[in-house]
Amino acid sequence: MAGIPSLSIWVFGWIFLVIGLVSLTVLIIYTKYGREVSVRLSIISIVIAAIFLGFAIHFLLLSWGI
Repeated sequence: MAGIPSLSIWVFGWIFLVIGLVSLTVLIIYTKYGREVSVRLSIISIVIAAIFLGFAIHFLLLSWGI
């Protein structure tokens, strides 16, 4: 049982990865096509993307045993 990763950690890793990538995509699309630069939306998108991508990488590395 020590070699089997936890399914919940693996699922959370993929969910956080999707949320982080969506947030990063929103940031990229907004900065490219947005008419008015909103500093608040940019900061919120950067923070959300960084947090969720960081946790996703952490959880996926844990589930792979690295």
